[in-house]
Amino acid sequence: MGRFLSGNIFMKKIVCLLGLSLIFAFFAYSENYVLTVEDAVSLGLANNITIKQSKKDLDLLALKKKYSWNSISPSFSLSAGLSDSKSGSLESFSTANDSLSWLASGGITINFLPSLANSIKAAKLAYEQGELTYEKTKRSIELSIRKSFYQLLYFTENLELQEMSLQNNLEVFKSNLSKYNQGRLSELNLLTSRYNYESKLPAVENLKTSYQANLDSFKEILGINLTDTLELKGSLEEAMNLAAIGDISDLNLDSIPAIETAVKNIEITKNSLSTTRASAYGPSLRLSASANTGAGINPSSKQTMSMSYSANVSIPLDAYLPWSNTALNIKSQKESLEKLEESLEQTKSSTLLSVRNSINAIKQALTQLELYKKNVELMQKTYDMARNSYTAGSTDLLSLQSSEVNLYQAKYNVENQRYTIISSVLDLENTLGLEFGTLSK
Repeated sequence: MGRFLSGNIFMKKIVCLLGLSLIFAFFAYSENYVLTVEDAVSLGLANNITIKQSKKDLDLLALKKKYSWNSISPSFSLSAGLSDSKSGSLESFSTANDSLSWLASGGITINFLPSLANSIKAAKLAYEQGELTYEKTKRSIELSIRKSFYQLLYFTENLELQEMSLQNNLEVFKSNLSKYNQGRLSELNLLTSRYNYESKLPAVENLKTSYQANLDSFKEILGINLTDTLELKGSLEEAMNLAAIGDISDLNLDSIPAIETAVKNIEITKNSLSTTRASAYGPSLRLSASANTGAGINPSSKQTMSMSYSANVSIPLDAYLPWSNTALNIKSQKESLEKLEESLEQTKSSTLLSVRNSINAIKQALTQLELYKKNVELMQKTYDMARNSYTAGSTDLLSLQSSEVNLYQAKYNVENQRYTIISSVLDLENTLGLEFGTLSK
């Protein structure tokens, strides 16, 4: 029994050592990153899976564009075979002559369709649309990276504020404990100060948990391992170096991504309509040629050879009948094109209005931020006076706590407003199609 227990303990040690070795190996491959926002963008654009998949789609469209002429590529065919037949009476069947022979043939066919030029243009337009989609994907990922980066900075600075508040409450509790032990403070005030300190602990821990969850999501966007460590360099205040956001009367709407996409959709629809018309009204030409050769296996048999070729022209007539599916399809595509052109004008108008509203909102937010900053200065002076008075015994604990709450709320308002402005500026840059950071350089 003792040997069995000793062996069992030994196996448990081995398992523990193996587990520790695996954990050590797992973390040994983790990396440490110290990133600015630009570093994070470069890392994310290089590693993000969504961008890589979008690039593969674009490469395939490029290949289709390169070979878009392949509808006139000749179609080749080759075939070969053997045939045999044998006949005779039942008595003489085994000695009857075989008629074994071989046959080979080849052919080539070329189709000239009236929609060839439209097919080539369709591949070109599809590639250009793919480029817009690829750039949109990259911008979407970059926008997420930048917003997540500043959100993490916001979490960090908010966490620092909460920890400072927690530390101040701890110091007040320790001071009150000393006063209570000296008989200069009531037990109620002591318990109140202890509660104020301990009640903040869950909020700080929840904030740390939320920060870690957002940090893991950020790592996933960057395409790095969750075990990698990140240190973010920068602050919300540094990111607030905004350029002047002024008049948009000279704004070039055609360079806005949403407008570019709408224009490209119109071009694609126009080309699709032209393709349908060409197929419906245009003649098609089909050229084909074939050659056949064969001979019997018997040495006395002669090899035969035959060739044939043809040229056919076909002209469809259904489109001239207004009730035909072809005619109705053309009418449907024309209406779709008209709707897209009308929607383009609406998109230009709504985009201009959205940009104007965004700029006005940012300007108002900047004005509000200056008021928040002044309020922080006022609340800091109020808190300093209240703390000095409380230390001197001329102010009660409730007044001190009230001034502290007002101070940290004022600081929180500043950080929250900064993050809101930064996010709004990024959204505006994304809408305008500007390089991110243009309005904050």
